Amino acid sequence: MPFAELINKSIFGVYTTLSNVANETVEKQNDSKNNNNIMILSEISCGLDFGTSNSVITLTDKKTKEKLFTYSDSSILYFPKTNDMVYYVGEEARKQYFKEEMEGRLLKSVKTLLRQDKFLFAWIFGKKITPEQLVTCIISHLKKKGEEYIGAEIKNVTLGRPAIFSEDSIKEDIAVKRLITAAKNAGFENIKLQLEPIAAAFTYEKSIKKPETVLVADFGAGTSDFTIMRLSPEKSNDADRRQDIIAHGGVYIGGDLFDSEIMWYKVTPDLGRGVKYKSFDKELEIPTSIFWELRNWERSFLLKESKLRRSMNSYYVFSGKNPKIRNYMTLIDNNYVFSLFKSIEKSKISLSSNKETEIVFNKDVIDIYQPFKLNEFETIIMKHTTEIKQKIFNILDSVNFKPNDIDSVFITGGSSLVVPVRQVLANIFGDDKINSQDTFNSVSYGLSLY
Repeated sequence: MPFAELINKSIFGVYTTLSNVANETVEKQNDSKNNNNIMILSEISCGLDFGTSNSVITLTDKKTKEKLFTYSDSSILYFPKTNDMVYYVGEEARKQYFKEEMEGRLLKSVKTLLRQDKFLFAWIFGKKITPEQLVTCIISHLKKKGEEYIGAEIKNVTLGRPAIFSEDSIKEDIAVKRLITAAKNAGFENIKLQLEPIAAAFTYEKSIKKPETVLVADFGAGTSDFTIMRLSPEKSNDADRRQDIIAHGGVYIGGDLFDSEIMWYKVTPDLGRGVKYKSFDKELEIPTSIFWELRNWERSFLLKESKLRRSMNSYYVFSGKNPKIRNYMTLIDNNYVFSLFKSIEKSKISLSSNKETEIVFNKDVIDIYQPFKLNEFETIIMKHTTEIKQKIFNILDSVNFKPNDIDSVFITGGSSLVVPVRQVLANIFGDDKINSQDTFNSVSYGLSLY
């Protein structure tokens, strides 16, 4: 059976059963609305922003450019511990993961798999699933939400893509082909691709009163993408804007990497990093490789049955039963890494509006409390913000631009709220040039305008 058909029948069938009451309410609202005035698909445009951390679909009236519908959800997948083709997306994935006591597989950052040419498939509880199929799961989920709203099948979509999937041209081509295949598997027939920062530029263009040369900075979970573009309110209805794109580029730096750095510098010391154990007449430090895998929670399930985890039993004894090593073992044995990362993310978000916060995590014997200041965060991610700064200057230099040649800077994406990231732009262009609107939905809306 084709994968898309399998998804529609077995996956969404399960989802509908689980969400029966909610879906019935949506359907009744749509029936009431559509019976009076059935939406004409030719008058509606669809934009879909498939992101590393979150994904959004937006439906817009082609004539008025007014947003009709927006739906956003986390780009995470949960596969229960079963051989059947069943999965959950976004918030439902998170709820089901905890409901089933974290026994299945929770996947995040699926978008990053698109460019990994050596990654052909994964075995998940007896199911052989390719990167395209994983992406299809998320895109299908969003498509279904849009179709529930308008009461009809959506066949046309403008799909976002980063400014750069990979600097390797072969991997770049593979990523693009996989993304298009995933969209087709989800049921879209007419697919257009648009760079995400350019889509954000279209959103910003609706708010300006005069022509501007704009740097659009899209800071996501996996990448930071930049585009220099000429914008004008008189051009907002033009279909082809390729001549207005001056330069674009990106780096593999985003919110997920920031979370990983916080884990490493602020949290792993409470999990045993730096602890010493006795080996004969020597005192040695526990190998840091044991803690390195904790930087990526989606890989942490591999630690449970690993040689690294078994070695911690010995380190625990020969360290005098150090409670920090006990924290590590409890964390891995009970699949608490995802929960810990949610606490880390919460502290990062808090530093977007506060100069100090704390990282708090209490599970079983684990009791972590770490004060966390903004200046610490700045230091922890400094090498990454420095790389962002250098990339911006490289893009400017590529077209012989100086910072003064940029009239305004439009920032979007969840990581645009990170203070050290915003400060990089403010230091280069000045605070007065920095603009933002709908941080999480501006790309999908811009895609729907394209």
